[in-house]
Amino acid sequence: MSPSLPAPEPASTPVHLVGVVKRYGRRTVLDRVTCEVQPGITGLVGPNGAGKSTLVRTILGLVRLAAGNARVFGIDPAREPRRVRRMVGVVPEDECTVPGLSGVELVRYAAQLSGLPGTESLRRAHEVLDWCDAGQERYRSVETLSVGIRQKVAFAAAIVHDPPLLILDEPTNGLDPLERQAMLGRLRTLARDHGKTVLISTHVLPDVEAVCDRVIVLAAGRVRLEGSLADLMRSREPLLVLEAMGPLEGCAAILTGAGIAAHCTGPTTLVVQADREGVVDAVWQATREAGVAVRSLEPARRRFEEVFLAAIGEDSHAVA
Repeated sequence: MSPSLPAPEPASTPVHLVGVVKRYGRRTVLDRVTCEVQPGITGLVGPNGAGKSTLVRTILGLVRLAAGNARVFGIDPAREPRRVRRMVGVVPEDECTVPGLSGVELVRYAAQLSGLPGTESLRRAHEVLDWCDAGQERYRSVETLSVGIRQKVAFAAAIVHDPPLLILDEPTNGLDPLERQAMLGRLRTLARDHGKTVLISTHVLPDVEAVCDRVIVLAAGRVRLEGSLADLMRSREPLLVLEAMGPLEGCAAILTGAGIAAHCTGPTTLVVQADREGVVDAVWQATREAGVAVRSLEPARRRFEEVFLAAIGEDSHAVA
């Protein structure tokens, strides 16, 4: 971490909101919101108007709350907003660039605003742009860059000061499939190899399912669901999904003969009822007897879209 940044307390939760209420006039935008952003990657999802942007502004100390409090690494952003913002890197959905500056100049400027000296800020700018695969495009004016390169520059500007917390609003918006996968890969690397806490505000549910460890579902200003994505997506029924090559019908017949319900849902997929002990051992035995080559055996999962729509309930018809 750069020496110019205040180090977060090791034991502090990266983001902790308790009973947060925010109103604009008579309209309540955040209604007693209590949630945490823990180390790893957290997805913040919800329909338009759910309050996601206001929640992000709360974390950054940009709004005055009617009630409740927020803490970022144990610091109150309402009382010490500059200290908090120096520990956060933000990639907004709306483009935030300085016309006339090249990509590398913009990233260097962001580094200098964070307190890095001139030579170090230029070195860091090139370092993060290399990591973001910006290539020679970094020397062009930002207004002439493609959407994908502008997104890389904005991302580089957000991480150039090595913040412990990164907040991204629609990070894959406008990216082609290859660029989208590359962006998600960088987020995984930052979280899992460099210990960063990442908060993604997005409407793209497949991105959440692909990269997030935890999720916060917000609707009508209230937290409707929060927790580990793996736990939330676990099937409500005790089912196992076997992915394999070979005579799966024969494998299903062996299991059925042993009193275990099993049926094929595709040429390489077998779903097995796992409502009693010993089912896993029975599946492995059946695959050996049937001559099936196993690729994977794991608990059944629901799609995140199903989890999301169930969580927002009557708000599911809102524009997402």
